[in-house]
Amino acid sequence: MKKSTLVKLSALVLSLGLVTGCATTDQLKQMQADIERAQQTADAATAAANDAASKAGAAMNAANAAQSAADECAERCDRMMNKAMAK
Repeated sequence: MKKSTLVKLSALVLSLGLVTGCATTDQLKQMQADIERAQQTADAATAAANDAASKAGAAMNAANAAQSAADECAERCDRMMNKAMAK
């Protein structure tokens, strides 16, 4: 091969490498942006799930308290009914 042909071929390969490298860098930047968006979405979903779990726990506590109050009321009503029937 002639030296000039080798130089031209080297320049072409170098140019192609630089263009491809830039495209790859852009693709990596795009992929990183996509990953960051996915992480933000996952973080928001985790926060929403934690909030929902907290509210569910509070609702369960309120339901248990209401059930206890209803049970106590039922016991009082039974005692009053038994007292009234005994007379």
